[in-house]
Amino acid sequence: MSELTEWSEGLSLSAGGRKLVGKAGIVPVRRLADKIGLTGALSGALVRRGFHPVHDRGGVLVSAACAVLLGARSIAGIAVMRQAALVLGRPASASTLYRTLDAIGPVQLAKITSARAKVRSRVHDLLDLRPGGFPWIRVDGRPLTGWSVLDVDASFVPAHSDKEGAEPHRKGFGLHPLLVFLDNTDEHLVCRLRPGSAGANTAEDHIEVSTEAVRQLPTRRRRKVLFRADGAGATKEWLAWITSGGGNKANTWEYSVGWSRDEDFWTGLAKVPEKAWTPALDAKGDPRQDAALVEITDLLGLSGWPPGLRIIIRREPVHPKYTKDLKPYEQTTGFRYTVIATNTVGRQLQWLDARHRAHAHVESGIRRSKALTLLRLPSFKFALNQAWCTLLALAMDLLSWLQLLALDGRLARAEPAAVRTDLLDVPAKLTDHARRRELKLDPAWPASHHVVAAWERVQALPDPG
Repeated sequence: MSELTEWSEGLSLSAGGRKLVGKAGIVPVRRLADKIGLTGALSGALVRRGFHPVHDRGGVLVSAACAVLLGARSIAGIAVMRQAALVLGRPASASTLYRTLDAIGPVQLAKITSARAKVRSRVHDLLDLRPGGFPWIRVDGRPLTGWSVLDVDASFVPAHSDKEGAEPHRKGFGLHPLLVFLDNTDEHLVCRLRPGSAGANTAEDHIEVSTEAVRQLPTRRRRKVLFRADGAGATKEWLAWITSGGGNKANTWEYSVGWSRDEDFWTGLAKVPEKAWTPALDAKGDPRQDAALVEITDLLGLSGWPPGLRIIIRREPVHPKYTKDLKPYEQTTGFRYTVIATNTVGRQLQWLDARHRAHAHVESGIRRSKALTLLRLPSFKFALNQAWCTLLALAMDLLSWLQLLALDGRLARAEPAAVRTDLLDVPAKLTDHARRRELKLDPAWPASHHVVAAWERVQALPDPG
């Protein structure tokens, strides 16, 4: 027998194994949902008077969120939870999950949103107690202490069937959800499904999702908020709403958004003397010789825009991928110009530039969303697909909370696929002795000790009040 095939010599397969648990790494995740009060909160949000289902609706959603983390891409994918049924109990069927999602209308969504906010407040309390405390965003190596950073972005989701709300878009045919992430913790605060023709710069939509996102934050996290967006966020109405602190003078809210490059912009830019440019900084904080910054607020006509608006330009050599999109002024000068608008006062241009460029992190949140289930909306019904988007947000929150509260090292920063492969897919064997159950993981499996450590950390969390 060849050395390449000798691994199969003397090997046989049978179905004689007993009390084997697949996907044992999901057990700490499911326990985390109970410990932080998510299971109970969702159960209370979805309870119906006089209706006593076999499977509690809150438990069904938590189980479905765990299934999403295990790779489920459809409603039928909840069956993956059967592999851990010896520990977690038999999961709901696909038809039960469908009925649960189908029953989530505007009223139920509002109750789920309220439940998520209550649980998030408890999680943030736990994060404050961690070694190192709450994960504040760092700009130029220093923490932005006290600031909640919300990244807002829209993303096109293609639809390959005639779903409700699927409409033509410049990128194809599909839907156009608007998403909000808390960059401090990678929590997925809002996933608002919209028709494909919905505009990327619709001020009303930005205000609505921003309001919902702020309500997801604990009260103490709402006082100082930074909103970041690309050029689609540069609308008078949204920036005025932020400047007003959402109508609350006690709030100190700021924005850092992209800016449109219209005729007035190019006219103003042409008036900037060369000596006015300030070197930009690289990732290490050192000045760059080929990139520079300048503020041109006083050179633009900004009538009608909220007070305190500042316009800052960054120029850098043209990357080959932008060659086809250059404006005449860029072709003449040999630089590409990007613009940000902000209402932050008293900060150097380099610091403001570094703070805004970190908005690119929103792309990782969108990538994670699409890698899980955002690209696989399961129904023709728009309302059910919105419920599915809420389920996605629940799953992403669970993953973020697991990484923040129970994991360390590489797994605390890993993508969902890596967490699933290295941690959640760990197999185990269930044993019974002296009226106690023990889930035994093979120590030869690379991540077994991570699963055990995660379980112990979750168990050490205080029970919900």
